[in-house]
Amino acid sequence: MIEDLWAVIPAAGLGVRAGSVKPKQFVMIRGKTMLEWTARKVMSMPEVGGVVIALPPGYEGHESVKRMVASLTQDHPKDLITVTGGVTRQESVRLALGEIPPRVSWVMVHDASRPFVSEGLTRRVFEAAREYSAAICGIYITDTVKAVVPSRQQSLYFSHSTLSRDGIVTVQTPQVFRLGLLRQCHEIAGRDGFAGTDDSQLVERLGHKVAIVTGERTNFKVTFPEDFKLASVLLETEGAGNVESIETSTLCGFKGGLDSRVDRVKKPRRLRRRYTTAIPVMGFGFDVHPLVPGRRCVLGGVEIPSQKGLSGHSDADVLCHAVADAVLGALSMGDIGKWFPPGDPEFQDAKSLDLLAEIWSAAGRMSEVVHLDCTLVAEIPRLSPHMECMRHNISQVFSISIDKVSIKATSPEKLGSLGEEQGIAAFCAVTLIKKGRV
Repeated sequence: MIEDLWAVIPAAGLGVRAGSVKPKQFVMIRGKTMLEWTARKVMSMPEVGGVVIALPPGYEGHESVKRMVASLTQDHPKDLITVTGGVTRQESVRLALGEIPPRVSWVMVHDASRPFVSEGLTRRVFEAAREYSAAICGIYITDTVKAVVPSRQQSLYFSHSTLSRDGIVTVQTPQVFRLGLLRQCHEIAGRDGFAGTDDSQLVERLGHKVAIVTGERTNFKVTFPEDFKLASVLLETEGAGNVESIETSTLCGFKGGLDSRVDRVKKPRRLRRRYTTAIPVMGFGFDVHPLVPGRRCVLGGVEIPSQKGLSGHSDADVLCHAVADAVLGALSMGDIGKWFPPGDPEFQDAKSLDLLAEIWSAAGRMSEVVHLDCTLVAEIPRLSPHMECMRHNISQVFSISIDKVSIKATSPEKLGSLGEEQGIAAFCAVTLIKKGRV
C-alpha cells in the first residue's frame, strides 16, 4: 500500500441490550468470541496494515484476549495493538487513534459487533474515502417509519405520524477517514464537550462532506439476544461457503454523488483536495423599492394584498433581495446586481424567490445557514398576517428549519419617504458556516 490503512475496533462497551452477564463482544459464538470473529475478518483484509482494539477496563490482561491476540497475529502477521477504552465509544476511538503510527494516512473504524463485514464493502468505502477524505456505508430503510408517543404502559406506544423514508439511510461500519482529519474532529469534539453517535457525525459538524456508499444487509450489528441466534446460523453458513456478500450500486449523501469509479479497485493516489475547517461568517443585506400603483406587492415570495406594489425590473421583492445580498456578502460573492443585472430582459418580472434559490444553489456548496434575521420597514401594507408564509418560503429555499428564519416588521412612524408610504425597505443579517479547504 502506498498509503497505509489501519483499523480501529472500539470494543469497550458493556452491550447491556444483549442481555448477557459479560460484554457482548466476549460472548462465544461457534467457538470464538464475537470480537475475535470481527477482528479476524478485519485482519484478513489486504488493505488493512494494522489494528487497534479498545477493550473494557481490566480486559487487556484477560486470558481470552491473550489467546485471541496470539491466534490472530499467528494467522495474520500484522501489527495488533490493544488499549483500554473509555467510558463512551467516542472516547474509546479517540484513545485508539493515539496508538496509530505517524506514518499511517488512513483509519477505518469498525464496530466489534459487526462480524459479517465483507472485504468488498471495505474496499468500496476506502475507495470513496480516497476521493472525498471521509466515507461511510449505509442502507435504505424499507420498513415504514413512525413517530410515536408513549402511553402509561411501558411497552405500549401510540402512533403520532408516519415519516417519509425518502433520502434516509441507516448507517453501518466500516467508516474510513483520513487519519489527520478524524484526529482533528475528535480533538475539537472533546474540547467542545460534543458527543456524537458515530465518527462521521464529528466530521460533519465541522462542515466536511461525508460520502456514503451502499452497505450490505448481512453486515448487521449484533445487539439483541435474538441477533446472536442469527449470527450463529450465518457463521455456520459462511464457514460452509454459502454466504454471498451483497454488493450493490453506489449511493451518495450529496449533490453530484460518487461515480462508477468507486466500485472498481484502483491504485491509491494522492488526494487532490479536502475540507479542513468550518468558519463562521456573517453578512448584511439591504434593499429598498418604491411603492407604485398597478404593481403587485411581493415579499418573501408572498403576494400581499395592497393598492400599491413594489416597482422594479423583477418582482422587486425587497426581502428576497436583502437576504440574497446578505448571503453573497458573507461569502464575498458580489451582490445581486452582479448576478442578475438590472435591465437584462431575461430577468424581467422574475420571481425573486427563484433568484434567491439560484444564488443558494452555488453558495450552499461552500456554506450552510446558521440563522437569518430580517427586518421589513413599511408604513403600508399590513404585514403581520403574512410573516409565517414568508418564513416558510425562505426556509424552503435554504432547506433549513423555519426556526432558523426570523422576520420582523416595523413602521417608520410617518417619518421620511417610507413613512409617507412611498416605499418598503428590508434589512437582513445572516450567519453562515463557511467550509474551508486546503
